[in-house]
Amino acid sequence: MKKASQRYRTIFVSLMVLLFGCTSDSTESDEYQIISEVLNHSFGHQKDDSNGLGWVDLSKTYSSLLVLNHTRLRESDIQLLSNYISYNNLTDFSIKDFQEYKEWDIEKIIDFNRYELEIMTDQSISSPYIGMVQISSVVFNMKLNEALIYTSFLCTGNGDCGADIVYHLKKEEKWKIVKVETLSVS
Repeated sequence: MKKASQRYRTIFVSLMVLLFGCTSDSTESDEYQIISEVLNHSFGHQKDDSNGLGWVDLSKTYSSLLVLNHTRLRESDIQLLSNYISYNNLTDFSIKDFQEYKEWDIEKIIDFNRYELEIMTDQSISSPYIGMVQISSVVFNMKLNEALIYTSFLCTGNGDCGADIVYHLKKEEKWKIVKVETLSVS
């Protein structure tokens, strides 16, 4: 009886490792697909004034986009997101998921090539950088077919302009942005 119980426990543990291991890989792949979709939406156009960032100085040439590689959001960001989730009655999403810490590996963002992506290592946001973007955790619903992601962008120079944007995506064959909401602009 003890051997049978141990065998069932081993099978159960093996199945859990297999199940959660596959989900994690799939979710990470989805996260980087979503990030690429968001970056292409906001920074992927051939002209910088075509991407909704009309404050970008078009007299300069930009070659890079700085990425703050961690998802640690400010309290003001969390409050903006909490208000957005509540106001839109998005009960499938949890504000706690936005507070999970993660570091992004920009080498895994493969479907974006408008700008070279560089990890921000200091507080200098000047040319040749178009600016700096922070990308939140990707928050999924329970079915893993919808996601929210938040970005905070500071333009080049002294960072006196920028935008906080939340993207709502759905997955059919691949991830597509279905709604873009600007939460604040400076």
